[in-house]
Amino acid sequence: MNVLTCIEIWDIGLSKVLNKYVIVGIIIALVLIAVVAYVAFPRTTTPQITHVRFLAGVSGGGGYQFGTALIKIWQEKISEVTFTLEATQGFIDNARKMFAGVGELGVVPADEALKILGNAPPYNTSGYKVYAVLPLLPLTYFHVLVPADSPINSFSDLNGKRVNILTRGSLTEKLAGQIFNVLGINIVPTYLPHTEAAIALSKGEIDAAATTTFASQYKELALTMKLKVLSLSNAEVDKLKRALPYLSFKEFDFGTQYEGCGKALVPVSWTLVVARADLPEDFVYRLIKTVYENLGNLTTIYPAAKELTPELLLESPLPLHPGVIRYYSERGIRVPEELRPKT
Repeated sequence: MNVLTCIEIWDIGLSKVLNKYVIVGIIIALVLIAVVAYVAFPRTTTPQITHVRFLAGVSGGGGYQFGTALIKIWQEKISEVTFTLEATQGFIDNARKMFAGVGELGVVPADEALKILGNAPPYNTSGYKVYAVLPLLPLTYFHVLVPADSPINSFSDLNGKRVNILTRGSLTEKLAGQIFNVLGINIVPTYLPHTEAAIALSKGEIDAAATTTFASQYKELALTMKLKVLSLSNAEVDKLKRALPYLSFKEFDFGTQYEGCGKALVPVSWTLVVARADLPEDFVYRLIKTVYENLGNLTTIYPAAKELTPELLLESPLPLHPGVIRYYSERGIRVPEELRPKT
């Protein structure tokens, strides 16, 4: 082997070694670049949701019943998340708690949710925004139940009477105060939950029971005691429309809810299942998609859900959660600009 051949072999070996070091150097450089990029520009990931609290309102009420049905569906289909239904003092109480960060989902009056978005009192401090997910069904009919043989036959007859307006902080208490004030009706209020109110009405301890939901306690009472629902006069409707423009009015057949009752003209207020704004879009999308993909099962558990359609929510005044908007977009349903969250 001559000198030239040895030099050539040495060059080839050196070249291989150098190539090896170059490759290793490149790999190290790429790793360092990736680490620096990750630190400097961290990825945004969807937080892992493991537990969701649903604020339902007064035990036995419509919000509680609807929440029970929803959670049964969600728990079955989204099993990695624990859903907890919580009874509260009412829908107004739900709004205040969600604003304070207590509860991820809840049943809240639309006008109360709009106050939160508008930073109106008592929500003019730092807190959590909420957006619409589903309408509460059946729609929120404010109505007053009295015994069928009672001499009370109109709203004006309630003046001076013992009227239960549910628990403090409830939507019923709020609407009763507003409506009776506009109509110049002075009642003697009681603040009993549905179960105690139904018992008190049956014993004559109260003269009337106001409610915004078709609570099971009153449905059961109607099977053993004849009831009637008070109807507004046209003059009263006109007065309420001028003073409380966020209310609508509808004649509803209460015989579909309470045995033996007839039709009555009553105020209607939007009440919604809302989600906190910080609940991830992906998660809320899964919630709403699961509801509509299992609507048959939901209706079996909660018959009022037969009225549920995606379009119904677009009639409410509250902007939709981004997760709901994403689902609607997939369904080809246009969401008006005024119902999209303001950035």
